[in-house]
Amino acid sequence: MANVIPMVAPLLHPGTTSWFSDYPTATPPRESDMATTTSALDGVLGAELAGACAAMGSSPEEILLAALGRTVARTIGDGVLDVDLDSEVMRRASVACSSHRSLSGYDLLTTVTRSTGPSRDHSCANVHFGYAEGRGSTAPAGYLLSLLVRPGSDAGLQLEWTYDTRGFDPVTVAELAEQFPFALIEVTSG
Repeated sequence: MANVIPMVAPLLHPGTTSWFSDYPTATPPRESDMATTTSALDGVLGAELAGACAAMGSSPEEILLAALGRTVARTIGDGVLDVDLDSEVMRRASVACSSHRSLSGYDLLTTVTRSTGPSRDHSCANVHFGYAEGRGSTAPAGYLLSLLVRPGSDAGLQLEWTYDTRGFDPVTVAELAEQFPFALIEVTSG
């Protein structure tokens, strides 16, 4: 049985909208506040993801969300992210961001909790996530961070990180992109 590690979202400073950004922002981002960087995962990691889906009985979306949680923990710190999931009906998930080394890939997967119905909260979560054939081809407005993951031409994955430049330094987003493959390996290794 795995150790249970309670996850509590950090307290926010008055007037801020997120615990995980570099700088506090008091308002949602506008289109002019956004920047995008891309990264890619090779075919080996794409095959690793497919194999883990079969072995763990999980969807690619769940595994990628767990990897996103580990990535944020490694880069920014531990906490809980509310994530809007891009699908035909917008859903919300809570993703634990834990850098605790004793958590296995299975443990990380169990920290991803998704609502089964549409999000009743009309406000945006801090993070948007889309996988493969989601609703749109670009990140929707209003999020501090958006990660879109699409199948690549070589059986790998293309990642598009869109972020609020008022809240994040470009080097933080570059570090998120750099850490994501390592986090994915941890999750898919069970």
